[in-house]
Amino acid sequence: MSTDLSAPITNTQFAVFTAVEAGDNQTFPNVLVDTGSAYLWVGAHQRYEPGPDTQAINATFAVAYGSGYANGTAYKDAVTVGSATASDQIIGSASYVEGFPELGVYDGIFGLGPPGSNINQTSGYPTTPTFIENLYAQGSISESIFGLYVPSFVPGAVNTGEITFGGVDSSRFVGEIEWIPQDTPYNQHWNFNATSFSWGNITAPQPIFARTDCGALAILIPNDQLFTIVDTIPGTTLDESNGSFLAGCLIFPANMTAADLPPLEIGLGSLQVQVRAEDYIVSPSVYSALNITDDGMMHTYVCAGGPSFVMLGQKVLEHLYSAYDSASRFSLCLSSHEVTCGPVMNVQS
Repeated sequence: MSTDLSAPITNTQFAVFTAVEAGDNQTFPNVLVDTGSAYLWVGAHQRYEPGPDTQAINATFAVAYGSGYANGTAYKDAVTVGSATASDQIIGSASYVEGFPELGVYDGIFGLGPPGSNINQTSGYPTTPTFIENLYAQGSISESIFGLYVPSFVPGAVNTGEITFGGVDSSRFVGEIEWIPQDTPYNQHWNFNATSFSWGNITAPQPIFARTDCGALAILIPNDQLFTIVDTIPGTTLDESNGSFLAGCLIFPANMTAADLPPLEIGLGSLQVQVRAEDYIVSPSVYSALNITDDGMMHTYVCAGGPSFVMLGQKVLEHLYSAYDSASRFSLCLSSHEVTCGPVMNVQS
């Protein structure tokens, strides 16, 4: 399954961006790629100006996120992302934005979630057709599928990945993709069941609910297991500092190293994701960028997800190839050079 339609994406370490063309021949270069929402809006940095393909639809939009909010006027427009163009795409022109301090300078959000997650976000529309839905409806792609390759962040490198529209990029992996059914109700988020979760000898019972969200930085794990880790390792605590972008995440004592910590292991279908300690520990060099107090402790990207819930945020998806199908399916493959979709997915830089 392959397609010629794709868009480059850039991992800037704390966010994944792509460029969106719309409005009055405008390019919005830093639009957050987000599988955790399903709405496209711009205007956070550069104002959207109606252009030759813009249609007024007398509608407004409003979208709330975990760390922010945006509202404004909704239009229909010809929208281009990479080599893909959707005509009559509903796009929000933000007049008010709050939150999202971790993104720095950005232009908006490109929601790639299923359509059921944007209910009533455009006035007068029960749901808003997504970019993927419109590409499919307009015959630009033969299947309502997209593949996502988020590269690992390497300081000083370009760190370019890819969204593939209508299929997957088979050059990013070898072997067969394993599709995992979405949880019901379908198409509200990219939700599915994990088959297992463990950190050393700390395990979680079934059921374990899971989700992917490349628009979120952290790795979320079940509450009970997170607090068991806190209780098991003396000196371990949670980040409760004011303003930290990783508030609520695990902090290990200063006398520990990555070699002392086991991987996070998450079972997905017949696959086993192993997230090494090196990949869930925050480098002290970025503490200031994340508003983390440099207290000599070992901070991590691992936070509480709620009861029996894990979330594969950006810091996991940097090392996986994922694909998304509106026919209620989701898939994962290990993503690196010489990628193999197999029984063990060893997540490493």
